[in-house]
Amino acid sequence: MQLTVNPLLIDEYRLNWSLRYLREAKVDYECLKFLTSEEAYISLGSTAVRKAQTALLYALGDPTSVYDAIVAVVDGNAEAHDSLIATLASMEKCIRSIIDDARTFPREVFIRLVGEQLYIAEKLLEKIFEVYSG
Repeated sequence: MQLTVNPLLIDEYRLNWSLRYLREAKVDYECLKFLTSEEAYISLGSTAVRKAQTALLYALGDPTSVYDAIVAVVDGNAEAHDSLIATLASMEKCIRSIIDDARTFPREVFIRLVGEQLYIAEKLLEKIFEVYSG
């Protein structure tokens, strides 16, 4: 089964949701830097990376369909014949690792990992929006 994503599927509705999720992810990230409670900063960091990922999903079309394609690749039920899906599958693996292993990282490392995922998501979104804007 070949899974691909056409970045030209974005419309104004999804574009606005994508931008909103990215904005919220950045705010969550900035707030988590001030938290000292392990449970609080892990929760907010996990939310931030998922929001950044959701921003990408909205930018690529129907978020549920895109996420299902990513999960199929991550779970080994499909191959990524599209470099974007392969990249998003790698990102999903990293996000799962960050969330699942959050308690094993020092606070500063966790915050850095969350920040790196947000940076990657933002750069991917910039490229997607370049394609969208023509």
